[in-house]
Amino acid sequence: MEGKNTRKSLYNKISGFLSVKLMFLTGTGVFVLLLLPLCYLSFVNRASGDDYGYGVFTRAAWVSSHSLIQVFKASIQTIQSLYYSWQGTWFSIFVFSLQPEVFSSHAYVITAFLMLFLLVGSSALLFKCVLVKKLGFDKWSCYFIVLMYLMLTIEFVPGIKSAFFWYNGTVHYMLPFAMCQLLAVLLMKYIETYKVKYFIGITILMTLLGGSNYQASLFALIAAFYAGVSVFLPEAGIKIKRDGIRAQEKVIGKKEYRVFLLVVPVILEMAGLVVSMKAPGNNVRAGGNFGFSVSDGFVTVGISFLQGILDIVGYYKEKPVIFIGLLILFLIMLEALGSMDGEKHIKHPVLSCIALYCLYSAMQAPAIYAGVEVSLGVYNMNYQVFLLMMIEILMALADKGAGIIKKRRKLKALEGKAQGKILTDGAWIHKTIVLPGLLICAVLLFVCRSNIKQSTSYICFQYIASGQAADFKEQMDLQTSLLLDENVSDVVVPFINDEQGPLMHMPVTEDKNAWTNTVTSNFYGKKSVTAMPRDEWLKIYGKEEE
Repeated sequence: MEGKNTRKSLYNKISGFLSVKLMFLTGTGVFVLLLLPLCYLSFVNRASGDDYGYGVFTRAAWVSSHSLIQVFKASIQTIQSLYYSWQGTWFSIFVFSLQPEVFSSHAYVITAFLMLFLLVGSSALLFKCVLVKKLGFDKWSCYFIVLMYLMLTIEFVPGIKSAFFWYNGTVHYMLPFAMCQLLAVLLMKYIETYKVKYFIGITILMTLLGGSNYQASLFALIAAFYAGVSVFLPEAGIKIKRDGIRAQEKVIGKKEYRVFLLVVPVILEMAGLVVSMKAPGNNVRAGGNFGFSVSDGFVTVGISFLQGILDIVGYYKEKPVIFIGLLILFLIMLEALGSMDGEKHIKHPVLSCIALYCLYSAMQAPAIYAGVEVSLGVYNMNYQVFLLMMIEILMALADKGAGIIKKRRKLKALEGKAQGKILTDGAWIHKTIVLPGLLICAVLLFVCRSNIKQSTSYICFQYIASGQAADFKEQMDLQTSLLLDENVSDVVVPFINDEQGPLMHMPVTEDKNAWTNTVTSNFYGKKSVTAMPRDEWLKIYGKEEE
């Protein structure tokens, strides 16, 4: 009996010590360590291929004038040229044309840091708005949920290149996704306050997203529709505060009808989207098969819902560790909701989950409709919206679970069946459910440890440890120095392998008329650029520069 009491006392001490705050701080340390390989490769990362192609006019403008106004004019020229020859996503092209090496051969290092900043910043704003401002979560639970979401996003994103390293891919997918998350924040703030500053932000973001990738355009339109509908849902204005006081139910009046002003940014986005879709360059890129069919559109919608389910099954089979992370999220949500007053905090949970699944399925539609091979950036956005959807579903389940626990504990207390020290609902959940649950998650992580090799940090670390990163940096430094030599117009460079792990590299070839060679020569203002085997280049041109 004494031994049992000793073990119980020890467990209680451990339970009190392992708070959500401590877990967050520890997790933050792990998160920072995991980011180190990615950050290291930021200094190895270099532009190539598409980066050069979209930056031809802007680099020439910068080199000749060092004027941002002239660079801006060159960006417009790039949009006009590519609108008729290759693609219509005018906002993406504008950002493409400003790739970092336009301004300096050493500036590409900012790509990964910029994307991390956009992802972390937009995610923190979104979850703070929903969890703290709307639902009344304590700050440490919110921080931990944001941390887990970021770890799952960064570590298991399908396309590492398009997510963090390849500028063209990142600003076509990661940047618009961050804009969508920020848009969601502004929409929630607008329908709560109807302040002009939020409306202006919404209008700017939605207008620009009309010229971005089609997934982001759909996300924005659907989010605006959801925001408008939510105003008129029953009890849409009720907010459960942490102190248990319920705000008065909102009365739909003249002020609330300002939500219809969202029609303005919706129209502007759709106009931008039409401009994008009508570009003659789209037909060139698609081989003359680009267009819109109503019947194909309906078929695409149906297939999108099915493909969403298939993708979820695929995530479970290929990377089950993702679902372990989601289980950890559920446990933290359960404790946070259990610590709050009231038994129900999420209004219309079923409707919310259905809405998020529809949004997730909509992300599948552009690729399905196109019927062609697409960039991994498309799958990145599918995955990111999948995580948002799962967090909403888990939140609804945690709210229901916390409510059931509270009812049962309250009933036991009334019946006098509670024994020993009476713990708060949150403390009881932490001690009885969360800590054992986290132990189970640790065991499952060990069982699924092979998934670690599929993580972004492991892939980056392996690329560094193998020596490939150092070799690539040395080779790219040599190639860049040759291309920057103003005394040579016909440049010959040694071959560089295109298999560069998590980094994007489109190598110069032996054919000076090849696309990569052409855009590279145009970017650097050379007459021609060709490549030859490295050993031959060394025999002809001497030792590699240090």
